[in-house]
Amino acid sequence: MAIRGLRLRLLRHAWVLLIALLLPVIAPRLPVAASLTSAAPSTAVLNAVIEGTPPQGGAVSGSSLTVMAPAGATVASLAATYDRNLAAISWANGLDPNAEAPAGSPLLLPPGPGALVKVLGGELPSQFALSLGLDPSVLLEYNVIQADVPLAAGTYLQVPLASAPQGALNAAAFIPEAPGVPEVPPSKGGDSFPYGECTYYVATRTDITWAGNAGQWWVNARPYRPEGDIAVAGAIVVFEGPGYSYDGHVGFVDSVKPDGSFVITEMNYGGWARIDERTISATDPTIVGFIY
Repeated sequence: MAIRGLRLRLLRHAWVLLIALLLPVIAPRLPVAASLTSAAPSTAVLNAVIEGTPPQGGAVSGSSLTVMAPAGATVASLAATYDRNLAAISWANGLDPNAEAPAGSPLLLPPGPGALVKVLGGELPSQFALSLGLDPSVLLEYNVIQADVPLAAGTYLQVPLASAPQGALNAAAFIPEAPGVPEVPPSKGGDSFPYGECTYYVATRTDITWAGNAGQWWVNARPYRPEGDIAVAGAIVVFEGPGYSYDGHVGFVDSVKPDGSFVITEMNYGGWARIDERTISATDPTIVGFIY
């Protein structure tokens, strides 16, 4: 019955999108439910990997909206117009939070904040929902899904933050690299570390606002960046143990493969000031964690 219900919702969702395409641009004039966004942390760093019981934040009321984007609207401006969660809208539609929404295109606005859960290659959205104990129709409130067809390995679906299982990613800490694929928001790097060292290279790829050698980064970065144990493109990976100096080692995650292994570039692993590229297994025991 749950799978049949999802298929009916998929048809309904497709019908809503079709109607939206035929309607005039009325998005800014639609009624808005009272405050559906959860307060974003202003001083605390987002916990990227949800540990134990996820934060409840407050009950989400209402349901998702499907609206047409007026010319010049961005994902951020639509979130503000409808008082909806920016990250949830971004992930639902596979758009950068600062991107301009295609004029006249239907956009899904989820009812509240979301979290990202990795799918198993080949499973159906209905199976994914049931494995998490969710009503399959909930997925249609948080994701643009056209049909109950097999999902691609290495991708993520969005679920309500309050229903997120342990190990899910906080959607607010990432942007879509591609539909369903998370990436750490890029930032401008510098050269504030000694040339030739691993820390120097990583600092040229992303903004580093802390000090210390590679072995100290895991602790020193904590007040500034979220951390976790899941490889995401754009993250910093921290190593220690056999094969590395007593100061530890850091590299930059360039991409993540469907099997969970990931490709990094690094400096001072194969030789001083030398830049190398390696593929690292997701189960490599020398991984301390990832700085997002």
